[in-house]
Amino acid sequence: MSKRRNEQRDLALKALVARYEAATAGNHNLFLSQEEFDELLSHYYEQFDFDRTLQVADLAIAQHNFSPEFYKWKALIHKINLEEDDAFDALEKLSIYAPNDEEALMLRLEVLTHFEHRELAREVLDQLQSRVEGPEKQSLLAFFDGLLLMQEFRYEESFAALCDAVRLDPRQEPALEELLNAHEFLGQRKKLYQLFEKLLAQDPFNDLLWYYSGLWHDDAGNEEAALDAFANARSLGTANAAYDLEFADKLFDLDRYEEALKAYVAYFEAEGAEESYETFMRMGRSYQLLGQLEPAKAAYFKAIELNGDAYDIFQHLGECFVAEEKWGIAAYNYGRAVEREGHTPECWLGLALCHAATNEGEEAEYAFRKAIAMDDRYSDAIVALAVFLIDQGREGEAFALMEETAERYEDANLAYGIVAVNLMSNRRKAAMEHLNHALREYYDGNYLLLDFFPELRNDREINAIFELYRPR
Repeated sequence: MSKRRNEQRDLALKALVARYEAATAGNHNLFLSQEEFDELLSHYYEQFDFDRTLQVADLAIAQHNFSPEFYKWKALIHKINLEEDDAFDALEKLSIYAPNDEEALMLRLEVLTHFEHRELAREVLDQLQSRVEGPEKQSLLAFFDGLLLMQEFRYEESFAALCDAVRLDPRQEPALEELLNAHEFLGQRKKLYQLFEKLLAQDPFNDLLWYYSGLWHDDAGNEEAALDAFANARSLGTANAAYDLEFADKLFDLDRYEEALKAYVAYFEAEGAEESYETFMRMGRSYQLLGQLEPAKAAYFKAIELNGDAYDIFQHLGECFVAEEKWGIAAYNYGRAVEREGHTPECWLGLALCHAATNEGEEAEYAFRKAIAMDDRYSDAIVALAVFLIDQGREGEAFALMEETAERYEDANLAYGIVAVNLMSNRRKAAMEHLNHALREYYDGNYLLLDFFPELRNDREINAIFELYRPR
């Protein structure tokens, strides 16, 4: 029955919204009850459509001039829109119709604090402290006290007041948000975690505290602890999509891609889930790294719909098509990547390798050199260009490139790259000399050579040299 009632309520709300929007679009008169206006106001507010919320509030006041609730809505929306004079004008009218209303005073305190009218805010705060009862309301007052103290640069007192707010009501999210994210409290991070530990010991079933504890651990780089905290929040607060998303993101960060994908699916099934470029990118990367290229590409295409200006979507799409040896489509996507702001040398290298695979020599060399121009120590591109030049019969240029680079710097890629270049040019003696150096300096990078020349695993001379440098 409960599900059916919810469905009926949703249908009624949709019908009400349709009536209202049709009337306003056609400039028709529409008379609604206070309850219907409340429904509309909540609907548009939850959609973050503040202009429409304000429009509904104005119509509600025109039809129900003496109802204080609608002035509260106007004051709140004007505050959100940073329209200070209009917010206070609504508050003044509210004070006429509800001079002693506790909720109206709370709203006045919120608006005064927001616009930093500290003395007036203190007066309202003192007035409320003598009137309100109950931990949740006292928690709100402690929260506003903390904000006012912060505005006065009294950071230790502000931190203490906000901690009191959370102690009074451990589900008071605005106070938790300030404690975790205000840069003024960076030096209090240890004390904040101690507060979380104490409150969770008192109530281990508080999903919101587990969630903020997870965010605390995430900021501190404690990834496994963050994952555990998000898992606890998720198991206790099954209706909160944010818990699923943080849990999925942390699994992704820990390279646990299969589990991350299951959590992302759960997130999109939850009420309140929102499609975002970042989430589809992580899903795409998860599928891609698991070798599931079709769902990876589908996720990347969704990311493009949300943010077609991001270069990395096209880079990863290029990688997917390279894995399928679809060089032309891969080159097209790498080409779109290098057209976009913020692209990296890796994008040019991917484009170069695609052109090389389709024997487009001039285009390939241009792309190789663009990658190196962006980063003259990009070893992968330098070695790839040298190999390309050898394939083009330009061995002299290839060795000149490697020698010039070696004079500037060296790393494992270059050390094994020069071995590969010599082997490709049938200069085995020189290759063996460079291999001794590479193994002596970068033994752990020997896979770079073996991946390039798998047949060397069966080469007795190579294996003997490898054995000579193997750590004992």
